[in-house]
Amino acid sequence: MKVLIIITILLLSNKYVYSNNLFDTSIHDVNFISNNIENTKIIKINEIKKKSLLNILKKTLSNEKYDELLTYLSDDLINSFIKNVIINDEKIISNKYFSRIKINFNKKKIVEFYRKKNIPYVEYYPEKFLLIIYEEDEISENLFTKNNNFYFYYNQNIETNSLFKIPNLDINDRFILKKEHIKNRDYDKISKFSKKYKLEEIIIVIAKSNSKKTSFELILLSEEKIIEKKFLLNQYEYETFFKILKSETLNIWKIINSIQNNSINMINCKINYFNNLELKEIRKNLNNISIIQNLNIKSLSFKNIEYDIYFYGNLKILNNIFKMNKLDLNDSKNQCVIRLK
Repeated sequence: MKVLIIITILLLSNKYVYSNNLFDTSIHDVNFISNNIENTKIIKINEIKKKSLLNILKKTLSNEKYDELLTYLSDDLINSFIKNVIINDEKIISNKYFSRIKINFNKKKIVEFYRKKNIPYVEYYPEKFLLIIYEEDEISENLFTKNNNFYFYYNQNIETNSLFKIPNLDINDRFILKKEHIKNRDYDKISKFSKKYKLEEIIIVIAKSNSKKTSFELILLSEEKIIEKKFLLNQYEYETFFKILKSETLNIWKIINSIQNNSINMINCKINYFNNLELKEIRKNLNNISIIQNLNIKSLSFKNIEYDIYFYGNLKILNNIFKMNKLDLNDSKNQCVIRLK
């Protein structure tokens, strides 16, 4: 039986604030001409529902898991994830239709589906990846220099490549990290170099050009894990290279950092609060954290509650998701304390 979808029609125009939440969706401008407005409208809404959900799946899953999940996708399943359908600025003039449509999905239901099917997923991306490119051709080698063609292209197209942060290309960079460190895969030196830029996620590119072709080796360092990828392009295809780089970087990062749904971890934490309003806000934010499987109260005292927190994923992921929900998880000195940020 198909789930009934309630369509909320708003008469006033609203401005939507987009967040970095991977489960958020976009507004779609809809206009068409039809002799059967209502029927065509339903078709358009169904198209937007599928497109919006596919976008969420694409953002939260690795390419392999995304392709696997497509076999499960049906209209009934899509409808089961929907929270509401919002229609703004709707106008019907004769046989012409105009509106702005946004489909909101229930994140909890999508995550529950991932968990049921044991599908690993992510809830956020790193703010930046440190991008180190070593370029070599038949007559020259370029690392941290302005002669590096890839860095030159990046600087001309920063807005479209905002996922990455390139080094300063200064003398200090060249002193800390040398070409030999890249060639010999000296990951200790590379990791130390990244501390200069306070970035933990590193993508290394070794580009070798020969006979009008460029071969690329991508090396991603994340969570003390290393994954490599290779591909080949024609020389000077910088735009194509950066598109592939972004896609492959995120996909490899998802593989390393996905939330696994086959095991549960536990941490004991105390909540210190000043008043009931603060406690209410902390509890509300805790309830928004989808990787928490259960909260067990261990003890209660004045302005202090002790919990055993059972969660999916690892402690770093938990800590990052706490920050996204305006909570601070301080796990120093073998004592975990949760506060509002």
